[in-house]
Amino acid sequence: MREALALAQASERVGRFGPSDWPDLAVALLLAGVEDEEVAELAGFDWAVNGWVTEPLVESLYSAHSVTPAEVEQSVELVARVQAADLRARPATVSSPMIRMLARIAAPNFEAKLANDCYGAEEYLDCDCAEVDPSLESDLEALPAPSLPDAVVQALAAPLRATLPSVEPPRGH
Repeated sequence: MREALALAQASERVGRFGPSDWPDLAVALLLAGVEDEEVAELAGFDWAVNGWVTEPLVESLYSAHSVTPAEVEQSVELVARVQAADLRARPATVSSPMIRMLARIAAPNFEAKLANDCYGAEEYLDCDCAEVDPSLESDLEALPAPSLPDAVVQALAAPLRATLPSVEPPRGH
């Protein structure tokens, strides 16, 4: 439970997990055998729930399980581990999915080097004007998976995975 909450908090920290994502995660946690009042209450909400409703429950969970905020760089790395595990279970239909997803975290001058590296590389994935180091993607895809059930990983990965294009982008600049 603590690991799932830490990963959710890391995803929140980088702007890729919000109030409407908590019901799906809560359902996955319940199906994994977690018995917790706040989790059960979160599972009862729909996608239209807002932070005024979820925040007190989430803060109570964080407090009860001693989850403290990670630094931004560590948060990006935790999110990357979730995404890598999800991609191993459900491969993407586009090239370099890890770079594409982690680039969505970083706007120019973001605090995390990993996200900035992906942001800089993404621009060149679909053009012939520069070469993207293939080891960046392979290193990201090889990150260790969290020790969580697949359904929990999928619920945590879903918001960022939704940013992937559904088809391979055209080549060109």
